[in-house]
Amino acid sequence: MAGFVMRKNQRLKKLVPVRYLGDGIAGEGIIKDLSLSGSNITGKVLVSVGMALELQIFVPGDPDPLLIDRAIVKWAKGSEFGADFDTLQPKVAERITKVISTLVKT
Repeated sequence: MAGFVMRKNQRLKKLVPVRYLGDGIAGEGIIKDLSLSGSNITGKVLVSVGMALELQIFVPGDPDPLLIDRAIVKWAKGSEFGADFDTLQPKVAERITKVISTLVKT
């Protein structure tokens, strides 16, 4: 199939609350698509391509937010944007993998 590209990582397609901070902004939104390499977010505060953000992801059933130290905005269209995770700490990558596999099953 020409043009068909397989995704590298398993993805979570559930709505998960997120808070994002960076470059003098603080916003809240919903993650609609989460993987080890990034996420698709609909937010209440607009961001710009290239902006570096810290993400606090509020996983259902988990009392502690999942913290992403650095996510780079790769595209933005209105209130939606895509963020690529910079270099993830091994423990953060492990937690994302666990969150995705747990929530995909439910």
